[in-house]
Amino acid sequence: MNELNLFDLSGRVTIITGGAGLLASEHAIALHAHGAKVILADFNQEKCTLAVEALAKDGVIASAKFCDVTKKESWETLLKEVLDEFGKVDILVNNAGFTNQSKSANFDASFENFPLEDWNAIMNVNLTGSFLGCQVVGKHLLENGKGSIINIASLYGVVSPNHKIYPGTGISQPVAYSVSKHGVVALTKYLATLWAEKGVRVNSLTPGGIFNGHEGLFLERFKQLNPIGRMSDKTELRGGIVFLASDASSHVVGHNLVIDGGWTAW
Repeated sequence: MNELNLFDLSGRVTIITGGAGLLASEHAIALHAHGAKVILADFNQEKCTLAVEALAKDGVIASAKFCDVTKKESWETLLKEVLDEFGKVDILVNNAGFTNQSKSANFDASFENFPLEDWNAIMNVNLTGSFLGCQVVGKHLLENGKGSIINIASLYGVVSPNHKIYPGTGISQPVAYSVSKHGVVALTKYLATLWAEKGVRVNSLTPGGIFNGHEGLFLERFKQLNPIGRMSDKTELRGGIVFLASDASSHVVGHNLVIDGGWTAW
């Protein structure tokens, strides 16, 4: 293969969940720049549509679709709509999740008082949502004998949160978030080894702390603990997404690509 074509995604159809969130548009920009057709899907289709409209102003063409990632029938409807419109799916980015930007009702509760309802809500979106996406879309990829699934994990799916950086900052990392993201990494490895010989590659991408207006005590603590001395800019995941989606990673299977400024190296 010509090395110049390693990252070529021309004509490949991509579904990105969590389409209204912080990172989905970044994934869309990166994949579209290399020729992919992009569908953003989200439970909040109105916000997803606004994200698509914002992308269009920068010349990035994408479609907005509804999907409740916690319901298999919603995934099946999404897949049918995409197949009716585009004829196939080549790439799935399981990006939907509860975060400090999109919290469950009691996201900030302490471990001792963390409600089961919030545990279930976070697990359902972060882990079960990825499971269902892999199951429904993965079946289509298997039928075609090719495809790439990228599950978005987390720094705290690799190591524990550093509990000492949060007091007094108004930011928290609940137990269900960390456990669910560890589960995403395990799901990735399970499916990667199950499907590799069938032409479907499954990998995960682990972002570090993404700067999103953070300030004060949290930001200073984070900078001191990260070897690179700063949080990540949201654009810095673009290369990783394109790599895992494209033929440049044709022999990469079951890998968790960590883009964290060195946090997990210490």
